[in-house]
Amino acid sequence: MHIKSFLPILIGLLFAPAAVAAEVQTRTFTFENDRVGAPPPGFEFARTGNGPEGKWTVATERGNEKNHLLLQSSADKTDYRFPVAILKNESLRDVTLSVRARPLAGEVDQGFGLVWRCTIYHTIKGSRRAFQNHPVKVATNVWHTLKMEARGNHFIVWLDGEKVLDAQDDTFQSGRVGLWTKADSVIEFDDFTVAP
Repeated sequence: MHIKSFLPILIGLLFAPAAVAAEVQTRTFTFENDRVGAPPPGFEFARTGNGPEGKWTVATERGNEKNHLLLQSSADKTDYRFPVAILKNESLRDVTLSVRARPLAGEVDQGFGLVWRCTIYHTIKGSRRAFQNHPVKVATNVWHTLKMEARGNHFIVWLDGEKVLDAQDDTFQSGRVGLWTKADSVIEFDDFTVAP
């Protein structure tokens, strides 16, 4: 087991302004019909911090080759590095997100999380500010369920059914959603759900 910080809320990132908040339609990304070895359609990929971008591809689950999932497999050890997979072309306000995630490897970290109200833009001579950080124990090679609910300025986050964050923030009213990892974390993601 590793004690890792995986809940710094990534609200601001890297490239173009978010659109007006859209109405949330429930959908789950299972990656079952996506081509193994390729990035999944509907997502774009970036990195905040330093080092190279991540490597996000559809893969088969270790131990269950019939199941497709999303794998972030880059093991670059740059500590201040956050590869992200962001849904394209929509900005959401009140939303519930959940994902199953399984850390496979990582010496520097085995961190993962959900991204919401993300606005992608250029930051020049700026620095990232973590909204809140909550260290928790995350077991390697075990599936975990991470869930987040945003209503107005109120956010609640659960890990494996246990509430780990309950906070308020008015910084961003809406934005894009997605997934992130940290440093050399190799993580499998499945059943990424976006719901009202």
